[in-house]
Amino acid sequence: MQNRILASCFLYFLTLPELKFYCIFAYRKTPRTMYKKLTFTLLTAFLIGLPSMRAQYDFATKTKEGQTIYYQILDSGDSVRVTHPEREWPYYTDNKPVGKLTIPEITTYDGKSYRVVEIGANAFYRCDSLTEVQAHSIRCVGTQAFCGCTQLETFDFHHHLIHIGEGSFAYCQALKSVNLPGNLKSIGISAFSMCTGLLEVLIHPDAERLCDATTFHGCPLMEKVENRKKLESGWLFWGEKNKPNKILSN
Repeated sequence: MQNRILASCFLYFLTLPELKFYCIFAYRKTPRTMYKKLTFTLLTAFLIGLPSMRAQYDFATKTKEGQTIYYQILDSGDSVRVTHPEREWPYYTDNKPVGKLTIPEITTYDGKSYRVVEIGANAFYRCDSLTEVQAHSIRCVGTQAFCGCTQLETFDFHHHLIHIGEGSFAYCQALKSVNLPGNLKSIGISAFSMCTGLLEVLIHPDAERLCDATTFHGCPLMEKVENRKKLESGWLFWGEKNKPNKILSN
């Protein structure tokens, strides 16, 4: 034991996912000396990681309906992402959104205005009392953003939308319609899986190639060939009616 001792330590903090790193320590002399050096090094590494222990959100504001929305400021400094208040599940301990939620195009905090452009991962995960979301300026909907929102009937699929993440609307069993605009660049796997209440789906021809077998997995509406129609505009339409209630401009 008098020879060089090499100790390798992997630190993984479940409550602090940013603090993931390897520490490799080489020590001489006695185990007592090794223990002191190890303790000092771990403490130093932890203190260095403290700046990353930021809150899950940067600020919160209330909508006209009195709902609280939490935001993260993006790197651009002039735009924000909608997020959830808690770092881990359950993501909401109070102020859980219910009923209709209107996400503003512009939000103001501490005298500065920010563009609201994203809904982050798990932002409304299992908010099972949420029924309607209006979000005209949103460009990206993150992974599982609305997953498990079993009472969500309406979401505003605006033409600004360019990304829908994995499982974003999975298990939204009350969702009535989906409208995928031509500006979409990517759709994550199982984005609308198990949306069993769908009555109509509209897909722009440019967005069709983004869909795969998992996109609408478990959605009865999409399983019937007779429900599929091609409109004069080129849009693809699934529904029992001859035409959809609404088509986006693109």
